[in-house]
Amino acid sequence: MPGTNLIVPVVLWGKHAPTHCVSSVYLSRDQKTLVTGCYDGQICIWQVNPDTLKMTPRCLLVGHTAPVTCLSRASIIQDNNFIVSSSEAGEMCTWDLVDGKCRESVKLSQIHTNIQAYHMCNSEDLRLFCNGYYAEILIMDPFSLEILFCLSSKMNPDWISALHVLRPSSRKDDVVLAISITGTVKVWSLLGHENKQSEPIYENESKQIRCLNALSLNCCAHNQRTVLVVCAKYCQIYDAGDFSVLCSMQAPSGERWMSGDFLAPDRVLVWSTEGKGYLYKLPANKLRGRAISSSVPDHKGFHGPTVDHDSPVLFSILAHPDNKLLSCPPAMRFILTSVGGKQRRLLLRGDSAGVVSLWNVDDAAVPVPTSVPSHAPIVMTSLDMAWAEMNPSPVGILDQFGHPEDPEIKLTASIYILAANRLVVGRSDGSIVIVNATHTVQLQLLHGAHQQLDDWPPHQLLLGHNGRVNCLLYPHHVHQRYDKSHLVSGGIDFAVCLWDLFSGALLHRFCVHAGEITQLIVPPHNCSTRIQKCICSVASDHSVTLLSLSERKCVTLASRHLFPVVTIKWRPADDFMVVGCSDGTVHVWQMETGHLDRVLHGMIAEEVLAACDETLADDLGGSMSAGSGDLQGLANPAVHFFRGLRHRNLTAMRAATARGLAALQAPERGGGAGPLAEPARPRRAPLTVQGFRSNPADPESHILFFDIEGLIVELLSEEYSAMSPASLEAAGLITSEYMKVAALTQSASPDATKRISDFFGRVKDKAGDMERILKEKDKHGILAKMKEGAETMQTKLQAKAEQLKGHIEQKDDTTPTKRQRPRDMSLAEPPHTMEIAQILMSLLHAWGLDADLDRVCESKLGLLRPMVPVCFGVVSRHGHMAVQLPTWLGGWAEACASIPDDPMLLNSNLPQELVRQEKLTRLFTSKLHWELSTTLTTNHLLSIVALANTLMSMSNASFVPEQEVARRLHRPTTRGSSSWAGDEEREEQLAAQQAHIKQGWSLLATLHCVLLPDKVVAAGAKNFKRPQVEMLARRWQHHCLEVRDASQALLLAELGRLGPKGRKALVDNWAQYLPLYTHTESINPQAAPKEPVEKQEEEFEEEEEEIIRKPSSLAELKRKQTTAVVLLGVIGAEFGQDIASEGAAGNKRRKEGDSRKSSIVEGKSV
Repeated sequence: MPGTNLIVPVVLWGKHAPTHCVSSVYLSRDQKTLVTGCYDGQICIWQVNPDTLKMTPRCLLVGHTAPVTCLSRASIIQDNNFIVSSSEAGEMCTWDLVDGKCRESVKLSQIHTNIQAYHMCNSEDLRLFCNGYYAEILIMDPFSLEILFCLSSKMNPDWISALHVLRPSSRKDDVVLAISITGTVKVWSLLGHENKQSEPIYENESKQIRCLNALSLNCCAHNQRTVLVVCAKYCQIYDAGDFSVLCSMQAPSGERWMSGDFLAPDRVLVWSTEGKGYLYKLPANKLRGRAISSSVPDHKGFHGPTVDHDSPVLFSILAHPDNKLLSCPPAMRFILTSVGGKQRRLLLRGDSAGVVSLWNVDDAAVPVPTSVPSHAPIVMTSLDMAWAEMNPSPVGILDQFGHPEDPEIKLTASIYILAANRLVVGRSDGSIVIVNATHTVQLQLLHGAHQQLDDWPPHQLLLGHNGRVNCLLYPHHVHQRYDKSHLVSGGIDFAVCLWDLFSGALLHRFCVHAGEITQLIVPPHNCSTRIQKCICSVASDHSVTLLSLSERKCVTLASRHLFPVVTIKWRPADDFMVVGCSDGTVHVWQMETGHLDRVLHGMIAEEVLAACDETLADDLGGSMSAGSGDLQGLANPAVHFFRGLRHRNLTAMRAATARGLAALQAPERGGGAGPLAEPARPRRAPLTVQGFRSNPADPESHILFFDIEGLIVELLSEEYSAMSPASLEAAGLITSEYMKVAALTQSASPDATKRISDFFGRVKDKAGDMERILKEKDKHGILAKMKEGAETMQTKLQAKAEQLKGHIEQKDDTTPTKRQRPRDMSLAEPPHTMEIAQILMSLLHAWGLDADLDRVCESKLGLLRPMVPVCFGVVSRHGHMAVQLPTWLGGWAEACASIPDDPMLLNSNLPQELVRQEKLTRLFTSKLHWELSTTLTTNHLLSIVALANTLMSMSNASFVPEQEVARRLHRPTTRGSSSWAGDEEREEQLAAQQAHIKQGWSLLATLHCVLLPDKVVAAGAKNFKRPQVEMLARRWQHHCLEVRDASQALLLAELGRLGPKGRKALVDNWAQYLPLYTHTESINPQAAPKEPVEKQEEEFEEEEEEIIRKPSSLAELKRKQTTAVVLLGVIGAEFGQDIASEGAAGNKRRKEGDSRKSSIVEGKSV
């Protein structure tokens, strides 16, 4: 999603914790943050108390598509909360741990198995040394994720299985020690000035040893001559001088070693696949080096009768007392930290059950004579345990259907139908529930009169599947060619069911698969007419079918796949469906006949799949001419040309050239469908409800994505669609007769006028259809009877003008069969866009900071108080997302208990846990909400101020139903400006009411724009996260007027709050990014220090020293430059008087930026 999009995700987790089978672990140096990666690709961030080491799950990072294999720190600075993660699919991400934003993301062809962060000589920050399924060692930048240089092998090049980077005590350079999977040890020396342009860097020396498939390699920090190499069955201690084996330790029976580390020159800790740690004492007479003689006092007489044959002695074990079997090897890590000057050594383990355990190695490091004690972990926790501690448990989206005594029915599939505002949820018992989405969200999250109603909101239950519902599809949502009433579901019972969404009737049951249905897909729009009425279903028996919804039969059954289906592509022009399987084979099927055209393997299979993607790109980008039949559906000629070149195929090159010329000479397509034409994308949905599960076996949680821009556009277009051209002109939305005609006939750029033209076009079409129907019916001589139908149609159109858009339109009501639809799906419902806005405003508002404003919000504006603390999320670039876990509030129980009790709550006869939850909710809305992160504060303040301004501009709309009905009846609609006699008193009442509402919205906007920081701090917040100046500056010229106004108001308020000292620090920070207009070259990225992009808390009064870092890429530098121009221009224009002159050069640069910026602002503000 683009950075300018304002999306507010809200998560409803439900009663079950997400599965978290841990694949990698990391604990930060300050012991405040634990990070666990899992086999399903999510990363969990835990808040750790450094003293007690109690761990609380805080948020979940979503973005990887494969198991997370490596986690590493990204910066040398202890408080710099960035980590780097890497997955088995080659994806690498840099995450900001404070707000969960993905700062950078790349996908490499190389897959890492291990990453070591190391501070090289001559470099400002850490470098990542990576090894994995490739023959080199890659050295990467942790922030830009670029490969800076790589270390190659001259002797026996092979995959590197383990490496260790160290700096010898007597030398200035860094040494990389590595071992390949075939047992060749290699050494590289690095001076610190290596880069991509330099010659290949080969090893300085190498030696073959008898050690295949090593898992880890570690040098002893105290005695660098000793090296520990761990293999699955044994681990060995080597002398680094000549790589001779000093001693060896066999793995315990039934276990395999995973890795190990040194605790002291003569003590090692090795851990096994069963999740146990073993501490060994090494024979000192076998070890060499100065550190040994100085550190082991009884070096000469170390031999005693207990140690035979000079072998290492096991003196302690770290293990779980219950010794449970694990389904896969756990992720373990040895951690060396210091707290308050005192060193602490810990062994960290995350296992397949999601349990995170910590052992204190210092307790076990002291040998006990004559016994080998086993030590239990000092701390154990898991997501399941954290969920179990929550009382009441986190809310789910359909909690109203659960009864405490009945077994819970898990939610297994869901889709949201925006036009009807319906949430369709499939469950594990085979039932499908259809419910009003906004109402069910209100019921779970918000207080109000609806909490007293029984069986609210009303729901439909569709019964037809035997067993779990796996997937749901509403085809009309994907493409308009499908019937609006059709809903398709696939289950574990091998059946695909076709339902009537309105009546709830089961129309047809397709039983053609021999396995559970796993996926339902809509074929592309340019297939043949018969296939256009089909949907595609995929099952676990590796079969794919095309099921015709109109003919109610299976058109094609493609069932000869030997391996699971992983991808389906289309070649509509050739009538081909291309099916890719997990073994790499590709099956090409003819759609109409069901004939298997061919089976492809290897490179040809990959090329065919790639060619399908190219066709798709052509359809979207309009680079091919659809008018010429022989060219349609073929890939871009340039691609064919290069493919021919690559395979030395002269015929293919000639054909591609000829096709390219033909495409150039073909006539232009009608309707301007070229790449520069206006994109025909649909308007953005104000709300999307997405089912979310971390593992296929989990029940679904649900994420509500509120799109602020989409919501504002919907609210305004609904408002304008019900206004006559006269009232639109009066409101200043259209200015003259010419503009009126233009607005109603062309698709002008503002959404409001586009919406009006759509509306009038629809009215015209309806009238035309009606006329045609009347003429046809007249043949049978029943025109008189149809007059009544025409009149009802007229009134329906009038009602439609009053009603707002977005509901499923009924078919012509002249046909008697369509009148049987249930009332709950009809057009007579209140507009759900207002309900979406009501939910969002109620969740974002800072309740509890101003009691008087809260009363106004409830009585006049119709906002509802939240019932539970809300789990918000952050959407960052590349579609990555961070979502808060409900368990992080557990740490606030003590703070909550200290709040004085509300007498109303004590007298309410509520259970103790609900009273506690209510107190926690009040603490959250007033204080904790604004202490989460700067990104959340900025996005939420922008959203609420922009929406408040929008609702104020809609002739002061409110969420109180009675007031809203009165406002709609009295707004200037098509009946013109004339008012009936006797309405004057009502008009006066309405005017007074409107004035109250306007004042309410104005106070709400003022609270969040100006007063919030002081109020939150006054409420006792210790670390209020201020809005990010940088994020606000980026939206200074946002294309959505309401968002632009909100960001400008918030930016000016924040700059004013910083004071002269803060603004001066801001100017000093950003002046270096101003583009140098006097020269042609841009600012030198090497000379531009910078602070981290996302973590910019502008608390200049408290923070004397800001950490600065170079921009990691050219795109980021350009982004910084534009932000600097805006930011310094605004400071110069608004607060120019308090900026003292700091030298001619600085002034000159700033003035250039100011003059450019002020001219832009003047141009924009017209």
